[in-house]
Amino acid sequence: MKHPWKLLTLLTISFGLIWAQPGESLRYKTMGFDMELLSYGGSLGGFYSYHTSEALSLDIEMDWSLVESNDTYNYYDYYGRPTSINNRNLSFVKLMPGITWFPFIETMHPSFQVGSFISAGSVWSLNTADDEDFLERWGKVESDFAPIFRGGVHIRILSGQGGSYTFRVGYDYASFDRVIDSRQTYKGLFLQAGMEFLNR
Repeated sequence: MKHPWKLLTLLTISFGLIWAQPGESLRYKTMGFDMELLSYGGSLGGFYSYHTSEALSLDIEMDWSLVESNDTYNYYDYYGRPTSINNRNLSFVKLMPGITWFPFIETMHPSFQVGSFISAGSVWSLNTADDEDFLERWGKVESDFAPIFRGGVHIRILSGQGGSYTFRVGYDYASFDRVIDSRQTYKGLFLQAGMEFLNR
């Protein structure tokens, strides 16, 4: 990812090709919330989508991710209190515009749709003190920005009354200019589950 502009160019070209596909003139908006299991932690977030047709939507997603460390060790002290060693109190705030496309909308059952998605945006790291109480750790926060890219498979299951369940399996990649806590690059597979509703 030494040249992130190449992926942004690919995203732009993909958007142009998809936009040129024939389809319905139906347009509507949806919004929802989701949760993720990441290879480096977990996330909670929400999204807003503008559907230019049943097959294509332009999305913007915002997530709050809690980053976990592989060397964190939890135990109970002499008084039975839970204690952690090598904590990594690191959070990511992600803002990611993207595109979702369902190419088989005419051949699959209307209530079950499989497509793909791609997005590119920015991630803001919030690195706080590792071995402090919750309020004290936010007294001094180190922050950095980096580009983030993700893509994968999107599954939508309609639930009636304008709602749907959404599932995504994909890969995301973010690389900072310096080491944040224990590493510089955060990447890997993720699994996302959420609910989507019509924005009336």
